[in-house]
Amino acid sequence: MTAARQLVDPYIEHDEQVIQNPGPRRKRKKRRIPATIKVCLVAALCVVISLLYLQQQVTFYYLNMELVQLEEQVNVLEQRNDHLMLNLESQRSLNKIEQLARQELGMVDPERVTSIVLELTPPVNGGEGGRWMSNSPERMASQGFFATLAGWFNKAFPLGGVEAGTLRRQ
Repeated sequence: MTAARQLVDPYIEHDEQVIQNPGPRRKRKKRRIPATIKVCLVAALCVVISLLYLQQQVTFYYLNMELVQLEEQVNVLEQRNDHLMLNLESQRSLNKIEQLARQELGMVDPERVTSIVLELTPPVNGGEGGRWMSNSPERMASQGFFATLAGWFNKAFPLGGVEAGTLRRQ
């Protein structure tokens, strides 16, 4: 019978975990940071913030110095530009160009040049004077603006009697 009992076991085994009671639970001790370490950490944080602030102020100072130097350099360059513009204007004047042409290129005044311009068409009003003395509108229209202006000045102020390209007839 013992063999049969072993084969048929009325108790079914199942896996249960057994909880062992170790005894009363102890409260965990909170690990507190000592006050001296807290003070040291706060002091170190203040030192780091102060150093960052000082570094920022020094950078600001150097950038301001660089800005002042660049502004001075701009002022110097603007003065130089003004000087060069004045020099350019003086070099472009007709007197300076004539002086350079005479000294460096050997330009001389003509000794004596006489130019006479003859018209190919006969005068319209019978030749009462030079071309510049003519009052006919068709003559005035054929001339250029400057010739017309010169003719008007010669009529108003008859001093010289010589117009570009003509001689005064008397």
